[in-house]
Amino acid sequence: MYPGSLEFPNSASSAGPRVQVELGDACFSTNGIDDGMDWIAEDQIGSLGLLLGEAIERLVDSHDQEFDKRAAMMTVKTPTLTQSDAGVRFEFQVQGNRQRLQSVVINVHPQFDEDDPGAEAMQLRAECECGCISHQRDLRCPHTLASGWWLQEQMARRRGNGQLIEFLGGLKADAVAAGKQFVDELLRRAKNARPDITDQEPSRLQWRLRINVASQTTPLTITPFEQRQRKGGKGWTKGREVRSFDLLEHNLLTDPLDSQVASLTSIPTHGFREDQFGMFQALRLLAGHENVMWDDQNASPLEVFSSQLTLTLQPIEVDQATKPKPAAAKSKAKSSVKKNTKKKSSRSKSLGELVGNDASNDMGSAARNGDGESATATLTAVDESRETKAASEATPIASPDGPGDAAGDVLAAPPGETIAVQFRPRLSVEGIDIDVHNCEVIFGQTSPVEPVVVLADRQSDRVVVCTLNDSAAIGLVQFLLRDDYRDTMLDEPSAAKLALSAASIDPFIHVSLPPQLAGPVQPTTGELILQMRPRPGAGLKVALRVHDGRFRNDPVPGQPPELVPCLSDQGPVRVQRNLANELTNAQKVIELFGLNKLSSDGDHEWVAVTDHAALDLLSRLHDAGEDAPRIVWPEGETFRVRGEITPKSLRVQIDDSPDWFGVTGSVTIDGVEVPLQDLLLAVREDRQLVRVGDRKFAKISEAFRRRLTQLADTLVAEKGQLKLPSAAVPMAQEVLSDDVVLEATSAWHQAIERLDSLSNWNPDRPDGLDATLRDYQLDGYRWLSRLSRWGVGGVLADDMGLGKTVQTLGILIDRAAEGPALVIAPTSVGENWVREAAKFAPSLRPALYRDCDRDEVIKTAGPGDILIVSYQLMQRDAKRFATRSWSTLVLDEAQFIKNSQTKTSQAIRTLEADWRLGLSGTPLENHLGELWSLFRTLSPGLLGSWQRFRSRFAEPIERHNDAERREALARLVRPFILRRTKDKVLKELPPRTEITLRAELSEAERKLYEDARLAALAELTHAPTDGAKSHEGRRRIQTLSWLTRLRQLACHPALVEPTWKGTSSKLELLLSLVDELRDGDHRALVFSQFVKHLNVVREVLEKRGIPYQYLDGATPSHERQRRVDAFQNGEGDLFLISLKAGGTGLNLTAADYVLHLDPWWNPAVEDQATDRAHRIGQERPVTVYRLVAERTIEEQILQLHADKRELVAGVLDGTDAAARLQTQDLINLIKNEMA
Repeated sequence: MYPGSLEFPNSASSAGPRVQVELGDACFSTNGIDDGMDWIAEDQIGSLGLLLGEAIERLVDSHDQEFDKRAAMMTVKTPTLTQSDAGVRFEFQVQGNRQRLQSVVINVHPQFDEDDPGAEAMQLRAECECGCISHQRDLRCPHTLASGWWLQEQMARRRGNGQLIEFLGGLKADAVAAGKQFVDELLRRAKNARPDITDQEPSRLQWRLRINVASQTTPLTITPFEQRQRKGGKGWTKGREVRSFDLLEHNLLTDPLDSQVASLTSIPTHGFREDQFGMFQALRLLAGHENVMWDDQNASPLEVFSSQLTLTLQPIEVDQATKPKPAAAKSKAKSSVKKNTKKKSSRSKSLGELVGNDASNDMGSAARNGDGESATATLTAVDESRETKAASEATPIASPDGPGDAAGDVLAAPPGETIAVQFRPRLSVEGIDIDVHNCEVIFGQTSPVEPVVVLADRQSDRVVVCTLNDSAAIGLVQFLLRDDYRDTMLDEPSAAKLALSAASIDPFIHVSLPPQLAGPVQPTTGELILQMRPRPGAGLKVALRVHDGRFRNDPVPGQPPELVPCLSDQGPVRVQRNLANELTNAQKVIELFGLNKLSSDGDHEWVAVTDHAALDLLSRLHDAGEDAPRIVWPEGETFRVRGEITPKSLRVQIDDSPDWFGVTGSVTIDGVEVPLQDLLLAVREDRQLVRVGDRKFAKISEAFRRRLTQLADTLVAEKGQLKLPSAAVPMAQEVLSDDVVLEATSAWHQAIERLDSLSNWNPDRPDGLDATLRDYQLDGYRWLSRLSRWGVGGVLADDMGLGKTVQTLGILIDRAAEGPALVIAPTSVGENWVREAAKFAPSLRPALYRDCDRDEVIKTAGPGDILIVSYQLMQRDAKRFATRSWSTLVLDEAQFIKNSQTKTSQAIRTLEADWRLGLSGTPLENHLGELWSLFRTLSPGLLGSWQRFRSRFAEPIERHNDAERREALARLVRPFILRRTKDKVLKELPPRTEITLRAELSEAERKLYEDARLAALAELTHAPTDGAKSHEGRRRIQTLSWLTRLRQLACHPALVEPTWKGTSSKLELLLSLVDELRDGDHRALVFSQFVKHLNVVREVLEKRGIPYQYLDGATPSHERQRRVDAFQNGEGDLFLISLKAGGTGLNLTAADYVLHLDPWWNPAVEDQATDRAHRIGQERPVTVYRLVAERTIEEQILQLHADKRELVAGVLDGTDAAARLQTQDLINLIKNEMA
């Protein structure tokens, strides 16, 4: 497209043939994806003004009247018009009285059927955008209304299409001028956004700490100071205090860490509690910061660390000759041991001897092993014989506190001296050499559940922040810091007692024991468990933990300590955990059971807020059996499963309304009544458990679950009430069998009796039907008769050519006395209905609506009358048809209403009819929404609302290939759809052979094709993919446009390149095939989606003198029938037919060959076209040729045909999957990546 032109894409594409209208220096062009698109033709450009006007009118009508008064007072500036790939865009500036200027955008783009790239329906859609609050709330506002009015007024002033085109051309924006303005404005804003700091000296933030142990409200204060660099870069100024709100203004927060600290310390401090949370969080962030000082007169530098408090037991050797001193070096101890082995072996004591009998008993009651038995152990902290034995018999285990064996620190005394070991309990800080007892100490919290201890060492100018695991730890730390315990020493029995109880202290303060007391290292035998506790009111608290019977407390998976002090029969041990393994296994459990979908409540802790969430989790764990972690409940607080719910416990009550039955019910377990709605909700959410009291649940039996699922598929929940559509009574009756206690009204029992009688209703062919029915046709008539007597709608979905019309005429004769029938059918088959009725049902009086006095024929229609109208005329005159009721409504080619949002579908739903019937060989083509739309019209309520149908059927089947849901849908619709295929019921029909002929593109054709394919990939790769609806729609239009272009190039380059003068490989293949067919005295139907392609074929046939007939969407109805009759009577060897225009409603059995020049997306459309020849009345075998260009998009389309054919079987027969092509799937076609 050249500069200054304006494109307007048609339907689902922005490629294809273009119609251009001059706009002065610019032009206005339309293009479409299909030559067969009616409104795109050059002589129909006049429809542009009408379509644009209708789009703006619909936009204006969508505004509430409350906007009218304000919109009328607004000033609208002349907009600019710009073009995008998806349509055109009007950009307005609108201003109200004393209001700010608002920018308004009105986008106008084609509305297309995203599931059918060849959709014929064409209309424009206008959408508006505005930044005001009203628009954000209501998606409409006075500004958008005023803009719409302005466009309406300007278009109304333009008389004729020429003036409208001139008007639009005048609005088109000058892109170059706008670009210059854009760059200038962008640079201006960027300059203003950054302050001018060229004259400013470099500065930085310094943080100063004040710790006041005596203060109860503000024990910790952190203040920011600004320092400037001295001239010549020689150091920094002392600094000045900066108020929190000045930090941004002075551009000081250039460091992310400073920004975080500033945000935490800027909260005004009025008291401790929440006001101080931020201060302690900030202090922890300052650990390692290079510019932290004391807030004193000299601003003394200090270091901030973050670490963990540890209780250590320091071994001290004590003898009679010296004062206590630290234990001897390991090498010295070892040599002493060797010299005094015999002497010292007599000093070995049992654990009971070390701690004393009373202490041992006390300790035994406080420390139990995993089985609840008293633990005994021997602790020979100073027995050198233990080391000798360990060295000779045991495998050495490295101590976590340093190298060497477990007894490496055993003390020994020189000959003649008596030596003992005592232990000094001290608080220390891991990794930092600091005397905790000489520090100033303040306690705080970084959150309500995370306490901290701050240690300030003034002598070494260091501050340490220690985070505690639990609030209870504060009391322990305060106890350990008491001055009267500062010089405390523990003798061996006391140290042993503390060692055995270290596991109870470790959750609060880490306890580090020397090897003499810690015991040997043993591997863990732990498992993952789920600790559950019911929440008050509803839901559960859930924690994932590691359980080993020796643990005092079950630790968090993957969290220290790696060595857990525990008890064993032999004494203290350290259990070795594999933290990495625990984390890996925990993550598997979290993902498998959906714990990450619950609300997080801490490290490996979650909350199932509602009973529904709790039951969902419990059901998944219950179903997993031994694969699930063990569940641990607090004593007396477990959830209990109280029995099993079976159909015998269900009581159901049914009342009646005109079009549906109301259903209520319940089961009673342990005296608690559970509503039927709760049971249905449980099966919908795939839960096995339902609540039957406080912390009590019951399991739904598997057989009952299946029946409840079927019942849930038929019931519709509306305003808290369960409704059963009349059409769904048979399915409900199957579920509510004899083992369910049922209380129902007489209307229900009458419905059941009527259904029972219908099961044996097999009427003979009606007397007024002058046709000999085949067996399957008689079965079809009887099926229709049963539906008619029942009063529910259905779909006769037989293959094309099996006589759906004659079967329908039989039921119309039966119902003739009840009133007039209305038949809505495509224009092309209207006359066929008149002929078939006159031939097979002479007692009926058919009339074509288009040939009658329209008001009169509707008003006077009575019993025995059949009024036949096209879908287009019915939509236009919908109000006229809705003025009366009809005995029978027949929708021929019912797939015309596959989109429930079209005006045609909406119009048909306004009609009042006693009974409705749909006829369609393809009731399901692309996706399940088509089936829902069909039944929304034919049997309202059967499939419920679209939201319900989508969640219960469409999404599980189409997205997740859910076989159970697919079978459930098939079971639900099976009574209302009768589908027979020709290969099953029409054994006498001649065989049909399908052959694919492949054409190899010439070198020139291949170059054109590959150039276009690569250009498509380049454009689509750079298209926005952020998921925005507007971008996705635009990207889909671009994709479909390129696909159409590639398909046309695969047919004949002249369809895309007007300058192409040569032939094409596919055309040459066709001509050779035509010559062969004519030599064999065969006649053929030739189908193409592209009218321009048929025109290329016509030119060649005329040059060669080959006789043919021709039909496309522009052929008038009477001329269509004349040409069909001429071909049937032998005029023409070929019949060239547009696929969309001639794919239905024609009987062309004079041909025994069918040639498809280009494959269509959906094979059902091609099959319909083929059935013009392969139908009742055909006496010769039919051969179908598909002409496909090798290594092109056409081969990819053929691969999709199998999926599309399986779609019908997937739902109607319940044997395979249904899916729809997404935009990325279409792009993959271009990439040749489709499998």
